[in-house]
Amino acid sequence: MSQLKTDLQVLCKLAKEFGATNVASLDARDVVVDERVRLKCSVPVCDDYGLNLMCPPNVMSVHGFREMLAKYNHAILIQIKSPIPPEMMEELQKAEDVAALYKSAKFLDSYRKTFDPVKLKLHRIVHKVEAQAFALGYRFATGFTAGSCKLCKECVAISSHEPCRQPFRARPSMEAVGIDVFKTAENAGLPFEIPPKDKTVWNGIVLVA
Repeated sequence: MSQLKTDLQVLCKLAKEFGATNVASLDARDVVVDERVRLKCSVPVCDDYGLNLMCPPNVMSVHGFREMLAKYNHAILIQIKSPIPPEMMEELQKAEDVAALYKSAKFLDSYRKTFDPVKLKLHRIVHKVEAQAFALGYRFATGFTAGSCKLCKECVAISSHEPCRQPFRARPSMEAVGIDVFKTAENAGLPFEIPPKDKTVWNGIVLVA
């Protein structure tokens, strides 16, 4: 067994030990990049668009990311599954459209209380796997997480032009750089449903070598 294959197995095992639901290594060529993913950050416009340093348009372009991705051969996809609570399901079922959901204080409160901790957990796992990959000698290991960065209650981008408070921990999401998470997960053998029915699946990735 090659050293790289052994190291990928070690990193996948580490992600599971830290709390990942599913983990798989994959060929970097199976990481799908599509400009339409980035389009969905601005149409309809996301609440964090332009207001988070880890979100568009404050992160690298899709073209730039595609060029960087071409220099990698391997990646590790990391997933955490989270059930959708009954009160949120109720709001989802009665809402006329997405706009109505985002006007519902009850839905937004439930969403944040349920999923922000899950996204933070995934963020920590991605960060630890990236750090361990670096320790194993993969000096260009780079991680991406799910959704907008939640390390701070309010990003400095909202009220100032100050640099990120946590530059060594903050990471953009997969979607922010144009990764088609759905197709990439399928390629990794870890498919999930869109739209979700009774659970959400949050995805992060670490580009290794």
